[in-house]
Amino acid sequence: MKMMKIALLGTAALAAASVSARADELSDLKAQIEALNSRVSQVEAAPAVPAGYQLLSVSEGKATQIPGLESDRHLGDTATIVSVLPTADVPAAASMEWQGLVRAALVWDDIDGGDDDLSIRTRGQLKASGKADTAVGEVGGTITLRANETGFGDPSVISNEQWGYWAITPELTLGGGYTGSLSGIGYGYDGKCNCYYTDNANAGYGHGDTTQMRLSYASGPMGFAIALEDDESAGSDNDDIGVAAELKYSGDVVSGEISGGWWESDDAWVGVGLGFGLDMFNVSVSGAFGELNNTEFWKANILAQANLTDAVHAEVGYNVVDADGDALDQWAVLAGIYYDPVSQLTLGLEGEMIENDVAADSVRIDFVTVYRF
Repeated sequence: MKMMKIALLGTAALAAASVSARADELSDLKAQIEALNSRVSQVEAAPAVPAGYQLLSVSEGKATQIPGLESDRHLGDTATIVSVLPTADVPAAASMEWQGLVRAALVWDDIDGGDDDLSIRTRGQLKASGKADTAVGEVGGTITLRANETGFGDPSVISNEQWGYWAITPELTLGGGYTGSLSGIGYGYDGKCNCYYTDNANAGYGHGDTTQMRLSYASGPMGFAIALEDDESAGSDNDDIGVAAELKYSGDVVSGEISGGWWESDDAWVGVGLGFGLDMFNVSVSGAFGELNNTEFWKANILAQANLTDAVHAEVGYNVVDADGDALDQWAVLAGIYYDPVSQLTLGLEGEMIENDVAADSVRIDFVTVYRF
C-alpha cells in the first residue's frame, strides 16, 4: 500500500511538471508571434525604394533655388520634395521636387477704340526640378509647363522654361537652356510686382525668354553672370547672337543689380535696379536706356509694397517710357491688394491703366484666385 501511494505521488508530480513545461512553451510561442506581427507592421510601413538605396522620403519643404536663376514668385517658396538616401556602394544622392498652381480671374478690359470686355481667364502651371550629387559636383535641371485659357476649348500646353546646370564649385555654375534674358532687371514695376493679370505696360527689360548658355559666380552677397544668347525668332533665318551680363548685390535691407546686353541686330541696353526692404514696407526701382529696333529709348519705374497685416499685402507702381519718334512713349500705373490666409491660397483685386502717345489707351481690372499645390 505504501509503495502504491509513492507511485501515485510520483505520477502526479511528473504530470504537473509536464503541464508547466507546456505552459512555458506556449508563452514563448505567443511572444514569437507578437514579435513577428510587429516586424510585419514595420515592413509594411517602410516605403519601397529603388535598388541600391536605403531610404525614400516625401516631404514639403523649401523649394530649391536653381543656381543663377530667379525664383518664380507666383509659385511660392515651398515644394513637394522626394529624396533618396543611397547605400554605401552608391555614390550619388538624388532628389526631385515639384510645385504647381491653378489660377482663375474675372477680368474686365476697356481699350480705346473698341468695346470693353468681361472674361474669365485661367492658367495652370507645373514646375518639376531635380538634382543629384555627383563625383564632379551637383548636376540638375528644371522644366516648367504652362497652359492658358479663356472660354471653351482645349488649351495648348507650352514650356516657358527649361534649364540645366552643373555646379562646378559651390560658387561657380555652368547652365544652359531656355529662360529669361540675363539682360532683364528683377526690380521695379515689372520685376517685383505680384501682377497675376496686370503688368501689361512696356516696363520690362531685355529680350524676354530666350535660349542661352550662362556662366554664373556667386559668393556671399555678390553675384556675377555672363551669357551667350540667341536672338533668332522662331522660324526666321536670322543668326543674331548676343552677349548679356549681370552684376548683383543681395543685402538684408538694400539690394541691387546692373545688367545689360548687346546683339548682332544692334539692339543694346543697360539698366540698373535697386531694392530697399523692411519688415512692413518695400520699395523697388529700376531704369534703363539703349536702342531697340533702331529706336533709342529710356524707361524708369517704381514699385512700393506694404504688409498691411500678416495675411494682407498691397502694392502700387508707376512706369514711364520715352523713345525717339513717340511710337513707344507711354506711362502706366498699377495697384493690387492681396489676401493670403495660407500659403496655398491667394485672393486679389488688381488694376492697371496704360496711356500711350500713339497706340490705344487701356484699363484693366480683375479679381484673381490662386490655388497652389
